[in-house]
Amino acid sequence: MDRRDFIKNACTAACACAFVGVSTFLQSCEDNIDDDYNSNTGGGTIVDGDPDGDQDDDYQLVVDIGSAPHTALQQINGTSSLGSNSIDGLGLLLVRSSSSRIKAFSRRCTHASYSVNAFNSQGRAVCGSGHGGSFNLNGGVVNGPPSSSLRSYSTSLDGNLLTITK
Repeated sequence: MDRRDFIKNACTAACACAFVGVSTFLQSCEDNIDDDYNSNTGGGTIVDGDPDGDQDDDYQLVVDIGSAPHTALQQINGTSSLGSNSIDGLGLLLVRSSSSRIKAFSRRCTHASYSVNAFNSQGRAVCGSGHGGSFNLNGGVVNGPPSSSLRSYSTSLDGNLLTITK
């Protein structure tokens, strides 16, 4: 093999190795959401595996906002959180947006699927990965690198009972 062929082959091999390394790095930052959760360690009661009867794997979780640790949800802009449950494996963020509405958001960061911490006193939920991403009380991005809002879930409120549906 002459010098020119050797350099050409070596450069081709180096580029191939670099491509694999860069591809692996970029893939590690993608959102790897797995919606198959079967645990319920976050509080609340699972009501029915398919509440609307359409066989699309719906789940309902009922939370009593009249008892600890969810009493902050009695006030508008009050927040609470749930750990891993049947709706979302990383848990849920809850926020009272009006007298008749409580919103539920996934605690899964939309940048890299790390767990998002509970809302702080400034109304921000910060990603636990340390990348600086944070979300507001509407689930919207406040600071990047996340570029999309937190996933939200349907809710209904009947007295002190909040029903969250996936």
